[in-house]
Amino acid sequence: MLNEYNKFKKRHPYLNLIIVFIIASLVGILIEYIINGDFIGSGLYTALFLMIIYLLKEWFEQNNTNRKN
Repeated sequence: MLNEYNKFKKRHPYLNLIIVFIIASLVGILIEYIINGDFIGSGLYTALFLMIIYLLKEWFEQNNTNRKN
């Protein structure tokens, strides 16, 4: 199973990051709702901002790898 995930991560790095951030956001929202009983919508903006930063980071890493080869 882990080998399949690693293959998926190599083939689709951007989709992998988006899936990870969506799952992490849902878990965070669920924990916040269970503990405090409310929903903080501004946390979605933080998650979106971090996802964009990590997508840019992945894009820069792929460009540097392609330039070296």
